[in-house]
Amino acid sequence: MLNVFATLGVLLASGIIYRMIPGVPTPQTVRSVIGSIVLNVFIPLLAFEVLATEHIMGDVWTVPVASVATTLIGFGLAFLVYGYILRKRIARPTIGAMILAATWCNAMYLGLPITLAVVGDPGDHVPILFDYAGMTPLLFTLGTAVCVAYGTSDEQPTFRQGIKQILRLPPFIATVAGIAVNAMGLELPLWFIAAAETAGKVVAPLMLFSIGLTLRWPTISRTPMLVPAAVIRTIIVPLLVFPLASLLHPNDDILRSTMLEAAMPSMMLPLVFAERYGLDVESLAEAILLSTIISVATLPIVASWPL
Repeated sequence: MLNVFATLGVLLASGIIYRMIPGVPTPQTVRSVIGSIVLNVFIPLLAFEVLATEHIMGDVWTVPVASVATTLIGFGLAFLVYGYILRKRIARPTIGAMILAATWCNAMYLGLPITLAVVGDPGDHVPILFDYAGMTPLLFTLGTAVCVAYGTSDEQPTFRQGIKQILRLPPFIATVAGIAVNAMGLELPLWFIAAAETAGKVVAPLMLFSIGLTLRWPTISRTPMLVPAAVIRTIIVPLLVFPLASLLHPNDDILRSTMLEAAMPSMMLPLVFAERYGLDVESLAEAILLSTIISVATLPIVASWPL
């Protein structure tokens, strides 16, 4: 198990080291290009192929239910801590950023490679369903509402606009299409399966490298404020979700995959929302790194926990 996480750590560290190389394109530019390619091409290919060819019908609703529960529990705890207990000590843009950090987890960019490394093929569809059938729709609706409530931007998107954004996401379209093809019992041509599997092999290293390009070391002065969000995301939420996940998933591989997803550190995509709506981007970026550091210790425990 240590070798698995060490291998993933090398890929992540490569992104960090890249930032120190002089004369190369900026990390922001590289991250933007990688993110666009992975999100719009490779992940849709992978999602469609996996969901269309595997026996996933029982997990189509159980994994999203666990994902929604994970998200809502994180949101409730974060709102209690930051929106109520600490609301007079922290600026509103920072409150919104901490709620995002504690609520949404890195289900695909970090969750997919770790789940594949720990569980293997039996769990490869779980990160896709966990993210695009559960958590991401809530990010574009509930997450947008958080940004509007606590951000400094004057933009006021409607619920309908949030739904439209979800429906236009290539991974979401690929997820729905893959489930539909599976339900109809259609078979994909072997050449397409081979191409999609090749894309899947590219996704994990690029995701980890991209995370390394983005992570920012937290400042000492802000660390106490970041700790509750990181602890909620990586420790408290997985513990609270475990009883429900155990009821939903009698299969050990699917249960472990789901718990790995629930224990992932903070998601990267909320950074885009924070920039757009005027939240505290610096604090959010630091919370993402702190939760990622904590997950180095917690994820191996989840990966080896007796079920």
